[in-house]
Amino acid sequence: MFSPSLLSNGGPMSDANIRIPTYVNGLDQRMQGGIPQGHIVLLAGVSGSMKSSLGFSMLYNAVREGQASGIYVTMEQGKSSLQGHMANMGMDIEDPKVRSSIAIIDLADLRVQLDKKAIDAEVDWMGQLIRQLTNYRESIGFDVLVFDSLGAFFTLTKMPNPRDAIFKLFEAVRRLGLTAFFICEMTGEEKKQFGEFGVEDYLSDGVIHLTMERTGDSVNRKLAIVKMRHTDHVLGYHPWIWNPAEQKFTIS
Repeated sequence: MFSPSLLSNGGPMSDANIRIPTYVNGLDQRMQGGIPQGHIVLLAGVSGSMKSSLGFSMLYNAVREGQASGIYVTMEQGKSSLQGHMANMGMDIEDPKVRSSIAIIDLADLRVQLDKKAIDAEVDWMGQLIRQLTNYRESIGFDVLVFDSLGAFFTLTKMPNPRDAIFKLFEAVRRLGLTAFFICEMTGEEKKQFGEFGVEDYLSDGVIHLTMERTGDSVNRKLAIVKMRHTDHVLGYHPWIWNPAEQKFTIS
């Protein structure tokens, strides 16, 4: 597992000298080997653009290659539904290494772990979430977080000020020394607002944009690195597909 660098005040920070590969064929070569350790990256796109599949596959392949362990937090799909979806894509989720190194946490898990006294009271969802991530970090020692998705989390928890909450969450994740991928739903491609609340792309270190282009009856998916701090990356949108034989995505 990776050891995060430390700021002078004791908090972890990003280390651009250590890269977390995405294991997307053709993508890591376009950004100096991968995501800088400790970065917070948005996976942004419209519904159906395979954001969840990309997030899980990056974590899955990092585990298979022995590069990381991680947690996948899912707010919309249940644990078994997510596992079934990834298995249908060809990922071997029964691999002992995968089962021991990827923890899938869904909203039901978080509800169970809330303080009993808070169940019937007003719940500090953000405080509870950060507390649980901290507990998992200390007990499991995971390196990578995939959070699916920010929009679903705020819809389900009905927090009054999502912008402040996102800032608090991102800062907590940075202090835990995690490399994190936050999935963001885009409701209006034409506005190119990477997230629903207008602050996600500003507060993040990187943005990977997933698009769907329709030509007649055909739909083509494309991917672009819109932003990646501390990285010399290639601009532009590139077609990408899932290769079940390799259990990886490939861009051209």
